[in-house]
Amino acid sequence: MQVLKTLKRVAAIGTGVAMLGATLTGALALDLKDYPKPFVVDGVYDDSNVFVYGDTAIAADTVAISDITAGLQFLAKTPVVTSGSTVSVTGGKAQQVPLGQGFSNSTYFDRQLQDDDVSTLFDGTINYQGSDYDTSEELQMCDVNGGKYDEPYVATSLMLPDDDYKSNVYFTFGKDKIKYAYKFDETINLSKATTTNPLEIDFLGKKLKITSVTAAGDEFTATVGDEYSMKEGDSVTVEGKTITLNAVGTTATVDVDGTVRNLAEDTTTTVNGIEIYLDSVMSKTNLGDSSAILVMGKQATETYSDGEAFIGEDEDNPNWVWDIVGIHKAGISDTNGDCETTDGTTNNVLRVENDFEMNDLTDKPTEAGQCIDLPNKYLSLCFDSLTVVDTDYIDFNMDFGTNEALDDANCVSGSGATSTADAIYMSTTATEGFDLRTFTTAPITEIANVTSNVKAKEVWLFASPTTCNGTAMSVGTTTWLNVFYKSTDSPQRVRWFGAINTSASTAGSAGTKLARINYGDTKDTNMVLYLKNNVGTTSNALNLTWVVTADTTTDIQGSSEEIVSSWGMASGNLTALGAVSSGDAEATELQWVPAGRFSASYLGTKDEDHRTSYGIVIKNPDTNSGSDKVVLSIPNDQVFANIVVKGSAATVTSGSTSYVPTKVSPVNMAASAVTSPTSFNLIVVGGPCANPLAESVFGQTCDGWAYQEGEALVKLVANGEKVAMLVAGTSALDTQRAGKAVANYDKYAFSGAEVLVKGATMTDITVVPPTVAAPVVAAEEVVA
Repeated sequence: MQVLKTLKRVAAIGTGVAMLGATLTGALALDLKDYPKPFVVDGVYDDSNVFVYGDTAIAADTVAISDITAGLQFLAKTPVVTSGSTVSVTGGKAQQVPLGQGFSNSTYFDRQLQDDDVSTLFDGTINYQGSDYDTSEELQMCDVNGGKYDEPYVATSLMLPDDDYKSNVYFTFGKDKIKYAYKFDETINLSKATTTNPLEIDFLGKKLKITSVTAAGDEFTATVGDEYSMKEGDSVTVEGKTITLNAVGTTATVDVDGTVRNLAEDTTTTVNGIEIYLDSVMSKTNLGDSSAILVMGKQATETYSDGEAFIGEDEDNPNWVWDIVGIHKAGISDTNGDCETTDGTTNNVLRVENDFEMNDLTDKPTEAGQCIDLPNKYLSLCFDSLTVVDTDYIDFNMDFGTNEALDDANCVSGSGATSTADAIYMSTTATEGFDLRTFTTAPITEIANVTSNVKAKEVWLFASPTTCNGTAMSVGTTTWLNVFYKSTDSPQRVRWFGAINTSASTAGSAGTKLARINYGDTKDTNMVLYLKNNVGTTSNALNLTWVVTADTTTDIQGSSEEIVSSWGMASGNLTALGAVSSGDAEATELQWVPAGRFSASYLGTKDEDHRTSYGIVIKNPDTNSGSDKVVLSIPNDQVFANIVVKGSAATVTSGSTSYVPTKVSPVNMAASAVTSPTSFNLIVVGGPCANPLAESVFGQTCDGWAYQEGEALVKLVANGEKVAMLVAGTSALDTQRAGKAVANYDKYAFSGAEVLVKGATMTDITVVPPTVAAPVVAAEEVVA
């Protein structure tokens, strides 16, 4: 028997994490082929799982529970990213994309990806009504449209903005921005398609047979279910129901879980909740030799128009919808990146597009290690990893302190030596984290005490008219910003580097350079500290501005970004971060200022970490600002997102993710203790004679048990908003055998909502479709 199966649920999963799709009571959750879901989903153990045994259970039942529990515990793992700088793809394409930059441009990914980019995509010839036509598949990612920045890109909290993002990075996009297109590369008349002369194409990896197209070209009819080639007597399981082809002649007779119907060729009939389209029959003389091709599923044939849910999608809340505009004639060719332009070409195009968006945390956006899957997992857009991992970050602090010890610097203020001062103390654990740049010797604007660049891990900024090394800095009412550092030679001493006139013109919009960060490959011009304009129109504050640029100008949106801290002044002295008074967080005392399309943000009162375009993490501004401190966690290089576009046959290698066991604490309960079954994902072990939940949840009764010794039933049912699985044998040994099979599910043919586990020992286990249909209990019939 040939079975052409197609997954009927769309999920946004990536490197194994489920993102979109049906709830637990949907079709996927009630198919044993998806086990261990929903009990363990992509390494995450569901804390609502409860293992239920009968109050009088014997050892075999508890052994079965132990086997299943051990299996789920083994599957519970946590992904750990250890490195992620490089990703390679066979059969797809990978690019390092800067944070905040759109994917779909010539720099990273083209707006249209074809078979030379993703090997899954088709480019070739099909035959339609006796003629050959060139066709091709294309993945389209839309670029900026009319100034609306909702094309696919990786975003941080500062870019959307969404404070709930914190320091995380997410793949974000708007509706209708990711599209799959089946293109007819030469003129074809689709309106001639009929049931006897259909257009047959492989669409998103599934056979699509179009049997009619309306005159306007905005609607078509097609067979969309799973196609089965069956002989008389063959049985298959579809949507949890057993379907048997009883007889074939000029028509066909089928049995769907006890409901028998006669089917006419080229017609669609609903039998016991299953749509069946009889495509063709082949009648032979000998009994059992006749066969038929049937298309079966929740839907077998369907008519679609623009904007309607794609095959198998939730009709009321679809993730993917049809994009149909005049498919019988003029098509769509995206010439300007907005994915909406009809350019009047003669090419026909049939498309599917996303009907969901990911632009805030309630959308459960895709993060590192996850993917957005198109229907049938035919194509995936994956956020594989970040190029810099958390262990390659280091903190840099700017901390206002009173009585900072500067007595080694040989400076005096007024009539005596300056032994301590109120100053900004900058520090890091990087040995040479600060690279102080030599000042010019131009009078009044800057005074240089050191004639070469200096690298240090501790730096002080002290604002006061003073005299250092015999050089007077009092010029009228001018306030000088003195720069000190601790030497790295022995003995280590605090030394005066030089001073800047804060009122001079060179401290204007261009600013005066103070220091550069020197950590890994974040060095040179990547992150430079400037003294810029005073706040407002008076000299009551100093702006200390980190100007951040990439090695390549275009790798930061708008070419640069700034992190601005404002420090209060009184009587020529520094007093606090922000206003004159110390100890209170103020929004305006810390600001992120991008040069590109994003808006500036005041951060001083935000209580979450936030990440910039370069990848710098501004740590808990509210708490730190309240302590007159700025803490920046700086990566050893600019952070990029490793983005992968791949097909179903592609392999991705990054070496960036490993998985470590996660400790879980399984909950075991006696049946009598389960007073609210629908509150849990139940794993009920033991038959109805030993475990009353086998009857109340699954409809199995002790007197009505339909199975023989050597058989056990494994069955899934909806359990309110949860799911319940029954593992029950005719004998205790049968239950134990079934528990072992479930624990080793990957070795057996688990499929559909229920199976029989057969055997005589613990080594001759087989898993087969049930020969006797177990009662079906709807979710609303579950006894609480």
